[in-house]
Amino acid sequence: MSHVPDTPEALVADSHRQIQRAWRYFARALPGGGVIEQDGLLLTDARSPLAFMNAAFLTTLASDEDDLQRRIEAAAAHFRRRGLPWVFMPAEDLVAEPLRAHLDAITAAAGLQFMMPMTGMVAPALQPSARPLPTLEYRAVTDEATRRAVADINGEGYAMPGDLMHAATGVERLWVDMVGVVGYVDGEAVSTASVTPVDQTAYVCLVATRPGHQGKGYADAVMRRALADARREWGVQRTVLHATPAGRPVYARMGYADTNLFRVYVGA
Repeated sequence: MSHVPDTPEALVADSHRQIQRAWRYFARALPGGGVIEQDGLLLTDARSPLAFMNAAFLTTLASDEDDLQRRIEAAAAHFRRRGLPWVFMPAEDLVAEPLRAHLDAITAAAGLQFMMPMTGMVAPALQPSARPLPTLEYRAVTDEATRRAVADINGEGYAMPGDLMHAATGVERLWVDMVGVVGYVDGEAVSTASVTPVDQTAYVCLVATRPGHQGKGYADAVMRRALADARREWGVQRTVLHATPAGRPVYARMGYADTNLFRVYVGA
């Protein structure tokens, strides 16, 4: 079993490892996808029309502006050659301190647009829910209908086209080492969460709730069900995720604590 990090520095390193290994898994699961490591960069090239699946990560400290610009241009050139939309997801702790205040300007000069911050979070185990969980019908993601539901809910939840989401979530191979749950109310799919194992840790992803059903505790409920399924499947309890601003308060109430901050930029 992998060592469980127990210092702030180790937790930050683990956050990097978790997100990079999760995106490696996504890229290799999708048709034609693969992974490239070069000069302080990790490129997870899923050959996907969904930008979020084609990602570039820093793997070592970008020490100055020239170094950072070189890596951004290398990533942009790779995805440009393939005609793919992509995202650059640098962790702030891998950008030298003097550059952090200028990160938006540096990326904008390279043609990237800021999308959102993401916060690495970890929980050794979930805290009990502070309120009764809502009543949902739970369905495991095992067929085309539930894979489509994952795409549609995430598309609506994150304002992205459902068909682009389905190009990723609709691939059966993606679910070989991932469990997913969709929650239904009166026959309508309203919320979803998925988990994949990374280094004896449950990595949570694809969490979303339809806009008309948010604020009712559905994300909490489907996450707990997906994590319970992951424990039964793989025996993992410790859990990591990378949260959007909207999701972060929900996860904090569930027992997750912040580790480090990422910034997400979209390129075309």
